[in-house]
Amino acid sequence: MIRIANWLLTRKCNLSCDYCAIVKNYENMPDEYPPMKHYIQNEMPTEYVIEGLRKLKLHNPDMFHIFYGGEPMLRKDLGDIVHYCHREDIHYTIISNNTKEIQPLVKKLIDRVGKIKGYTASIDPILVRKNIAFSDRFRKTKEGFEFLKWMTNHCNDVVAEITVMKDDIHTIYSLVKYLSNNGINSDITFIDIAKNKYYDFSNISCVDDLVWPTAHLAEEFKLLHNDKDLDIHMKDVLLRKTWDILPSNMDCEIENELHNISIDADGTIRLCLRIRGVNTPDSISLKNLINNDGSILKSSLKAIEKDKRKYCQKCNHTCQIMSKYINDEDSKPNDLVHLDRR
Repeated sequence: MIRIANWLLTRKCNLSCDYCAIVKNYENMPDEYPPMKHYIQNEMPTEYVIEGLRKLKLHNPDMFHIFYGGEPMLRKDLGDIVHYCHREDIHYTIISNNTKEIQPLVKKLIDRVGKIKGYTASIDPILVRKNIAFSDRFRKTKEGFEFLKWMTNHCNDVVAEITVMKDDIHTIYSLVKYLSNNGINSDITFIDIAKNKYYDFSNISCVDDLVWPTAHLAEEFKLLHNDKDLDIHMKDVLLRKTWDILPSNMDCEIENELHNISIDADGTIRLCLRIRGVNTPDSISLKNLINNDGSILKSSLKAIEKDKRKYCQKCNHTCQIMSKYINDEDSKPNDLVHLDRR
């Protein structure tokens, strides 16, 4: 059963970060990989997204949807999509870069649809580093943090995604503590890399950048575990499982049971959020993934299995950890992400 659906609602973005390959053209790739203009010109229309949400709810009413980009706030119809989710009681969060240019669009969305269910944005650990001179990087991080604080009054579940790099290990506990004290949930992830040219969500390929399970990191994890006042996303599950697969060694096993899907901006089904694949998008679109009775089309599973075995070299992506856990334990996402806690 599909537990989590990742939507790349758009490949458009107001940023062009060095580490992100999603908004860049593919280089030295097979002919099956189209240029970026393909995703811009063939972006899913509103009706296609809403019909996809309807069919996915038919398959699993408790499915959790993660709206990515690019930058999803750049879709002019995002209000229509979110309004449909509210009307049909569909669980979701919106992943935004939360920059100053995007924040007015978030407020405009709230003005239209009211309190939103979930809002997630990255937080730079520079926010709590000591003896750091005031810089443009710090200023932007502080602006993003202040907006997340404001969002706690306009969103049920405000999450700061902390991507830990080697230089950030000593800041994890203090950053999570600071965020928790301000009513912001933390989702702790670790930097991942593109292990081959088919890993198109990351533009980083150096193995030396990965974070290993050192004694110093173990001490930070111990502090996180022992502090009962911390607000950490799926704390008891994710901390343990993330540690177990460090630095990047998770096998999601979606070829055995499809618990997680990723939908590209043109409506095709990717192998996963990390890997576009070759056979998968060539064979499957969101339109033909689910039968009218809510079951998964069996031919879809064959394409996914083929891409998984050929291109995947494992990862540490938390959405896969969550969906596999939910599937194995037969839990409901809203029991785990506290959608109604505020």
